[in-house]
Amino acid sequence: MSAAQRDEGTDWQDRIVSDPAALNGAPTIRGTGIAVALVDQLLRRGYTVEAITSKYLHITEEDVAACRRYGEEQREREYAEFVRKTPKRTPEEVADWRDRIECVPGRLGGKPVIVNTRLSVEFITDLLKGGYRTPADVVRDYPQIREDDVDACVKYKATGAKLSNFTWADLNALMDADELSKS
Repeated sequence: MSAAQRDEGTDWQDRIVSDPAALNGAPTIRGTGIAVALVDQLLRRGYTVEAITSKYLHITEEDVAACRRYGEEQREREYAEFVRKTPKRTPEEVADWRDRIECVPGRLGGKPVIVNTRLSVEFITDLLKGGYRTPADVVRDYPQIREDDVDACVKYKATGAKLSNFTWADLNALMDADELSKS
């Protein structure tokens, strides 16, 4: 049985509890005291369900699947909150991303990237969607960029521009078309 098949239909609410007396109220697997965040991090780092259950004999495959679902739902909620708090802007309002984002035809197939890196806008915004909570979290793991670069990626994505196979010529053509339509 695959991990996806095990996870399907798993209701984490039957297996995960938050007890203020245990781990400062952090979610744990019922009856074990093992933090859900620990199991979720092990899964995200590539540990198999079998490896986790053999290390922590108190938990079952179903417990691990519940931790996976709980973690996914938590990241989805955090990303939704991040998106909700990010103001929607027009391209004119987000002009400052232009100094930090570039499209180079020979680099990553022309995807928009942070200037002088191979880190695409899509990659950075996927990191934020996938569990990184703040630009500082991203910079901690990718020290070659700054928080302003991460912010520029979010702002670039907010313009609605394509994240792949997009060149500056395409962007210029879109902007020229907008100018013509305003005339």
